[in-house]
Amino acid sequence: MKRRRFLQSSALSAAGFSIAACTSQGSTHFTQPPANFGQLEKIDLKIGIVSGLDCLPLVVAKEKGMFKKYGLNVTLVKQPNWDRVQQELHGGKLDATQTLFAMPLWEHFSNDRSKKSSRRSIQTDRQQDRGNANTVGLMGLNLNGNSISLGAAAWKSGLRPLPLYSTVRELQNAYNKFLREMKQPPGFAISHPAAMANYTTRYWLGTMGIDAERDLRFQVLAPNEIIAGLDSGKVVGYATDELFNQQMIADKKAFTAYLDRDIWHGHPEKILATLDTWLKDHPHTARAMMAAVLESCQYCENEKNLATLAPMLGKSEYTDAGTNKNWQQILTGNYNYGGLDGKAQIDKVPDFQIFHFQATKYLQQPNHANFLWHSHAVWVLTQMVRWNQHNLGSYPDGANIAIAKLYPTAAYADVAKAFWLNMPRGQLKIEQPEVFIDRVAFNPNQPREYLNGFELRV
Repeated sequence: MKRRRFLQSSALSAAGFSIAACTSQGSTHFTQPPANFGQLEKIDLKIGIVSGLDCLPLVVAKEKGMFKKYGLNVTLVKQPNWDRVQQELHGGKLDATQTLFAMPLWEHFSNDRSKKSSRRSIQTDRQQDRGNANTVGLMGLNLNGNSISLGAAAWKSGLRPLPLYSTVRELQNAYNKFLREMKQPPGFAISHPAAMANYTTRYWLGTMGIDAERDLRFQVLAPNEIIAGLDSGKVVGYATDELFNQQMIADKKAFTAYLDRDIWHGHPEKILATLDTWLKDHPHTARAMMAAVLESCQYCENEKNLATLAPMLGKSEYTDAGTNKNWQQILTGNYNYGGLDGKAQIDKVPDFQIFHFQATKYLQQPNHANFLWHSHAVWVLTQMVRWNQHNLGSYPDGANIAIAKLYPTAAYADVAKAFWLNMPRGQLKIEQPEVFIDRVAFNPNQPREYLNGFELRV
């Protein structure tokens, strides 16, 4: 079996895939009266968020009055990590959450699912229903948005940010040399095993011939633990979203080695989610909530509104104290890779994060960031199998049925119709070879064949 090739242009900045002019398109529905989805079953809502750039649509919907426009009184509740936000959702303390795209799949295939009901034998019937409920994705909040960053040990060894490499071989050799010289596999931090940054980082390493399981030790760490790990040498790097990474660059503790947008152009990232039982009990409220968030996503994408975003996200109830505000330049299309020599390495990356729509070669209408492709879930599931998460030794039978339940489409279709927003046809999309770093296409109708193409897997 041939190892997947590491194919990029010599410039490397776009993985051999040029970006078209990124102009915001789509409806400006925030200038229109609110759509009526029926009498709301619940008005006062609590939505969980985790501090980061990709919670921006929820913050804007709160701060700019989109939720109120649709008759909702929403409180955003900041949570420390993805596990906690899910615990609060299943515990009934939250109505909906910002969460990881893969979280519905992660929970569904969790080895702990069979234990849930036994721990709730003394609860009421309603609580039992909630405890055994599935997390379901309602709509996407953004595409792209993660970075792979390294600390002082990597810098001292000669590793540098992506734009400073002139050839593919130079980059590949540098990373393999760095790992060969380590006495033992170094630690590498992620925010959650189901984080897209985990899957894209492993994909990136595998493309360079580096075995993520053998050559590194992946571990889930909180931001303060990442800082301590870099200082002590227990970890050499991490993969995460912004705002944390720009703060690390400002503090000269890390530099960005690679962007996941250059590993898979247009990959799904964070989603708005709830429980399937909550969605069933609150169909009108769910649609009103989604409409407010969709309107906010369009607002975030409009260049005229960029100057208004930083003051909203910078409030302490949304952003962790001390967070560097240089992330705002990301929204204007300038990304700082940083460098431990104190020199900024700023590149034009207009699509570092897409909240609704930008006209790129990989995102064409009617496709948009808020539409949840079932094929994206198929890809994630192939990576869960590839790395044997939840002891998934092979691609599960009936996966498409599970995916359809975990990423339902009816509610979002109603909202999109009210926004005069065309929907893509079908739920399965072939990802063309140009969107992946290794130039290997992904056909969601052939997940097992796709898995067989990986030489590096558990």
